[in-house]
Amino acid sequence: MNITIIHSNKSHKMPKTVFEMQTDTKFANNKFIPHLKDEKKVCNLCGKKCYWCRGEYNLDFSQNIKEIISLPDVYPLFVDNPLDYLPEKFKKSDVFIPLGIHEDILIEIPRLAYESGGKALIVPIEDSKWVSRWVKDKTIEECKKYSLEYAFPKPFCTLNKGKSKTINQFIEIFKIGKPRFKFYVNSNDIIEWAEVIISAPCGNGYNIAKHLTGSKLGEEAKMRVAKYWHSFPCMGSMEVDPELGDTILHIGGYTHYEALENAEIVRI
Repeated sequence: MNITIIHSNKSHKMPKTVFEMQTDTKFANNKFIPHLKDEKKVCNLCGKKCYWCRGEYNLDFSQNIKEIISLPDVYPLFVDNPLDYLPEKFKKSDVFIPLGIHEDILIEIPRLAYESGGKALIVPIEDSKWVSRWVKDKTIEECKKYSLEYAFPKPFCTLNKGKSKTINQFIEIFKIGKPRFKFYVNSNDIIEWAEVIISAPCGNGYNIAKHLTGSKLGEEAKMRVAKYWHSFPCMGSMEVDPELGDTILHIGGYTHYEALENAEIVRI
């Protein structure tokens, strides 16, 4: 399976007037893209103290990334000619993942994805400002028009399996989406090894699993999840999302607590 990532690239520019805006660059560049590549010199958090928590999982998906399309991060509030920012045609790919791009450009992606052999569109939302309700509905209309599977996980770590065959395959192959763990536990309820089945797309599942090893099931394990999920750090918005009735950051936390509670337990 091949994927195409469309993201905003960090610049040193800032909006000059109230009629300009800046898109998010951090999640794609600091979390998601490094998670998919075996970049041992690039850590999502630890820097020189990195213990490479993903190393044992052989997570180099570089060959699966067909194309990374980098867009600007400063735009007018309304983009009159969004196609000016995109190539005329994408390389042939199965799944297209726009991350933190201007909404006017997002609406154009389904048609271009379809023309490039695309089967699915995954639009993560780490901040309510990334995708408005109107743009989401319009993009879904476009996906239906071109028979594309689609998902708008808010946040990305809530992406779960459903009726969409290609998206289900994406989750299985890249092992990213709603987190799932398997714990190997001794007779004293101590986790001897925490295995990641599915990680949050930012890579935090591996960080949490590494720190769960040696902890006891129950409150101790829950405290470690709380500490290491939050300090990774989660990059979800801390503003209350009107659709969720909570912050996106909190939803990311609840998702990891749920993964702890629902983990597969293997007694050793």
